[in-house]
Amino acid sequence: MKTPTPKLDGPLVDKTIRHDYTTEELVTLGGEMAQALAGLRGIETEFDQVKSSYKARTSEKEALIDRLSTNRMNGFELRLVKCRLVFRPKDRQKDYYLDGADEDSEPVLTEDMTQDDFIQELFQAEARFECRKIVTLFDVPDVKSGGEDSGQMLLGRLDKLWFSSLRIRVGKKELTERLDSEQPASKKRSDAIDRAATRLQKWLKDQLGKEAAKGFDEPITKSLEPERELEE
Repeated sequence: MKTPTPKLDGPLVDKTIRHDYTTEELVTLGGEMAQALAGLRGIETEFDQVKSSYKARTSEKEALIDRLSTNRMNGFELRLVKCRLVFRPKDRQKDYYLDGADEDSEPVLTEDMTQDDFIQELFQAEARFECRKIVTLFDVPDVKSGGEDSGQMLLGRLDKLWFSSLRIRVGKKELTERLDSEQPASKKRSDAIDRAATRLQKWLKDQLGKEAAKGFDEPITKSLEPERELEE
C-alpha cells in the first residue's frame, strides 16, 4: 500500500540536521579557517606583548623596591656626581672633592694612585712651568744589557724662579725626579742647571763608582755648556 504524501503545512521549528558540503563550500571553509588562524596568531602576539609589558613593569617596581629597601637598611646610596680630582703623589693617594665645594671641604673619597695617575699628575705639574725645555745629557747604547743608557735634564720657570729635574737610566739603575715647585729653586737658569748637574754627578758616583762615572762627564759637559749661556 503506497504511503500518502504528507502535507507540508506544519509549524516551523529549529532542528540540527546533517548537511553535506559541496566542493565550493569546502573551498570557502578552507579560506575562512586560514583567516581565523591568522586572527588567532595576531591575538596571541598581542597578548604576549601585553604580558611582556606587564612583566617589565612588574620587574621595574620590584627592582625599585629592592633598591629602596637596601638604601634604607644601609643608610646611604652611591650616586654618580661631578668631582674635582686632586693628586697627592707623596702619599701615593688621590682625593675626590664635590664640584663647587669650598676650599676647606673634606674629600668625599680617597683612593690609591695608579701608575697612570702618576703619569697624569706629572704632566699636570710640569704644565704649570714656563720656558720648559728637555736637555738630552747622553744617549748611548748599553752593551751589557743590549738596551740604551739615557739622561735628560728638565728645566722650567715658575713665579720668576727656575727649577730643574733629572731623568736618568743607566743599565738597570734609574733616577727620576719631578719638576715641581717643591724642588730647590734658583733665581737664574744657569744656577738651576748647576744644581741638577751636581746631583747627577753624585748619583753616578754612588751608583757606578768614581771611575765609571767619569765616562759620562764629557757628554754631560758638552750638552750643558750651551744651556748655561742662555737666560730667558
